[in-house]
Amino acid sequence: MLSSEILNTNDIIEAKKTLKNYITKTPLIYDFNLSEKYEAKIFYKAEGLQRTGSFKIRGAYNKIHKSINHDNLNGVLAWSSGNHAQGVAEAAKIFKIKATIVMPKDAPKIKIEGTRLRGANIIFYDRRNENREEIGKSIAKKKNLSIIPPYDDKYVIAGQGTIGLEIIDQIKEYGLKPDKILVPTGGGGLIAGISTILKKKYKNINIYSVEPKYFSDYSKSIKNKKIFLNNMNNYSICDSLLANRPGEITFDINKELLKRGLIVNDNQVLKAIKYAYQNLGIILEPGGAVALAAILNKKTIIKNKTIVAVLSGSNIDPKVLKKAIT
Repeated sequence: MLSSEILNTNDIIEAKKTLKNYITKTPLIYDFNLSEKYEAKIFYKAEGLQRTGSFKIRGAYNKIHKSINHDNLNGVLAWSSGNHAQGVAEAAKIFKIKATIVMPKDAPKIKIEGTRLRGANIIFYDRRNENREEIGKSIAKKKNLSIIPPYDDKYVIAGQGTIGLEIIDQIKEYGLKPDKILVPTGGGGLIAGISTILKKKYKNINIYSVEPKYFSDYSKSIKNKKIFLNNMNNYSICDSLLANRPGEITFDINKELLKRGLIVNDNQVLKAIKYAYQNLGIILEPGGAVALAAILNKKTIIKNKTIVAVLSGSNIDPKVLKKAIT
């Protein structure tokens, strides 16, 4: 199936109207220091400054909005390591409905607390031995809850794609067109939404997924044009990017639109967190820092290019932040 048959620009434009009064239009920040050093024009889309500290509320709100219009909702359920959990919990709170979240028991405390503070009921599971989707689907069926998927859903992807619309407006103010965009990638919903809108506007833009080492399923899948799975016994500090495989819908979109995948290691991610803290005054969580890490380590050609890196989240465990900046 062609990506345009799954999701089109009108879906994203409609999502923008739906979200208008409920999200923050996050800034596009120009990095004077790194741009001069690398002889490039480097921008960051600061989604860590979004409501709930990540981009996830965009897709969550858009999906719940569509579900309420079509279903008789008894409540919503999602599975997530934290950012989608908080996005769904916040969106459900706005709609005054109940949210149940299936979370790994080793999720960062800041994300567990943020989800709980927004009124959600949390059910914990062991990510190494249990399947969160099986648990979630069983509970949803039993309690008649509508599932809000973290990435593999048209309306979730359309919500994330509104970031692309904002980038188009914001970079136009500089009189520039982006040559490359780097996007943190787990299940692929964020990059699928952004790619759909940016490839329509800029035919020649190169779009790169960025992943942590040992969880590079997208890089392998794009290269080989078929889905590869991650070994979930591996470890990375990038908790928000540890999906076990690309989504079916997201991969159908991304296999057509992405240039290739970039990979960074945890040490490079820690240095990127430190760089953002010291030079940009921005707090990044590990998963939200991978695109910046790819730039700092020149994982793609940067010189004479206009580059946008999506900084996707700021919900960092204080211990990890301390490790990064000391």
